[in-house]
Amino acid sequence: MGVNQIEEVKSKTDIVSLLGQYLELKKAGRNYKANCPFHGEKTPSFMVSPELQMYKCFGCGKSGDVFTFLEEHEGMEFSEALKYLADKAGVKLVSFKPEVTSEREKIIEINKSALNFYEYVLNSHPQGKRILEYLIKDRGLNLETIKLFKIGYSPESFNAFSDFLTKKKKFNLNDLKLTGLLVGRGIDRFRGRVIFPLFDHRDNCIGFAGRILPWVKQDMAKYINSPDTSAYHKSKVLYGLNLTKSFIRDEKFAVIVEGEIDMISSYAAGVKNVIAIKGSALTEDQIRLIGRFCKKIVLCLDSDFAGDEAAKRGAILAFNMDFEVRVAHLVGFKDPDEIARSDPEKYKKAIDGAIGIWDFLINNAVLKYGIETGEGKKKISSEIIPLIATIQDEIVKSHYIEVLSRKLSVPVEAVFSQIEKNPSKQKTDEISDVQKQEKTRRQLLEEKLLVNAISLKSKLIFKNEIKDLISSEFILKVINNFEKNKNLPEELKEGYEEMVLTNSESEDTDKIILELTKLKLKQDLENLGEKIKLDENNKELLAEFGGISKKLSTL
Repeated sequence: MGVNQIEEVKSKTDIVSLLGQYLELKKAGRNYKANCPFHGEKTPSFMVSPELQMYKCFGCGKSGDVFTFLEEHEGMEFSEALKYLADKAGVKLVSFKPEVTSEREKIIEINKSALNFYEYVLNSHPQGKRILEYLIKDRGLNLETIKLFKIGYSPESFNAFSDFLTKKKKFNLNDLKLTGLLVGRGIDRFRGRVIFPLFDHRDNCIGFAGRILPWVKQDMAKYINSPDTSAYHKSKVLYGLNLTKSFIRDEKFAVIVEGEIDMISSYAAGVKNVIAIKGSALTEDQIRLIGRFCKKIVLCLDSDFAGDEAAKRGAILAFNMDFEVRVAHLVGFKDPDEIARSDPEKYKKAIDGAIGIWDFLINNAVLKYGIETGEGKKKISSEIIPLIATIQDEIVKSHYIEVLSRKLSVPVEAVFSQIEKNPSKQKTDEISDVQKQEKTRRQLLEEKLLVNAISLKSKLIFKNEIKDLISSEFILKVINNFEKNKNLPEELKEGYEEMVLTNSESEDTDKIILELTKLKLKQDLENLGEKIKLDENNKELLAEFGGISKKLSTL
């Protein structure tokens, strides 16, 4: 792959248009800004420069170009990002060699063949007949749903699967080991199980989940998953998102369930904006992924959600990442699968009637312990106060301190005092707490002058009388490099790019020069004043001081 083709793809890709597909970009002078997709924040510190065709977050420090963004945000390999952007830009990668693939791409290619094998066994092979009948009659799935989710079956045979991959598909045994599909001497990890293929949100098959059948009496785990690979990471996957992301965008919220069966039953019952997590706890990566499509989630987990500490931590994490988090109460049903198959309309009403996470947690604790006794109030306080202490929005935190005090019939001050004592009380935003060195007004003006001049291709910046106004050695080096038509060396490039991204607003160059002139003259007077203190009778210094004072007064 030649460098020229990479540069051609990059030159034909506008970073603002690309990032605008993932983020809500707002114009900020010559740049654009957004909430950073790489860390939680409420005040935008993520800047995008059309001029430099790059981005940088001044909160977490992430920066890069169109390729870097797709690699970091979408989890693409460089070759995958290059091909994706080349296709969008209409650039034919003439020297692109598809046989030279990354480990991730090899895994996805093998998984695709494995998926075809599992589907064939379930739908077209005699060994799949009983399993297909079970899924339709016992689990209430129809053929359309089974095919939509590409559900399959792995036969009991010890060698059919490995023979298919090695003898028919000619895959290398070492490559097969990368996928985690085979165990021991080439036995299918998922042998004898119903197979649920796992996709990323771009529809790549990245792994599998296998569920044991109810008539199998062996002491085996009910569910097993692909091991973590370069393609599959359990903490980053949202089952079904490849099929439901458009519904989530349209509805402006996502229904979160636990496990493949709950998700499929929900979808079949008409709840199309649904996705599933592995286990009960949302992870930070999953929350960020959901945030590309909506900022509201409704949790429909099993009936013991309030007693599941990991589930509560995930919900609170989402809330503190600026999501609206609600909980649906599935009264009389153990899980979404049961209510979806028994009473779809009641399920939809439960989702519509979902209540805010904090109201749910407080109400649940009150119901569990009661408020008639001091002991009950103490238990409620012990359970809820550590949770309220984690709320990063001080207004929301104050509101729920008041709610809890009313529920317990105690003064607000008593609850607030317990919050302050609580060891889990956290800072609102560690990144924002990092103290940054303040720049002087003169430094800011010098940066603005440089960025304005280079952006407008003005040669004014190269004049000696303008250079004399600049105190920053770094900026003078940048000016000298541009004056010689040289590309900036790496030691200057990063600092210059940061100046462009932080100086979004165009200002009148003449006004900047005037203010810089005044600041320089004031600095000169200050320096002379220090010298005069040491030599009060020096006529040359006094004359120079008078001349500068007169010049400053005329400006």
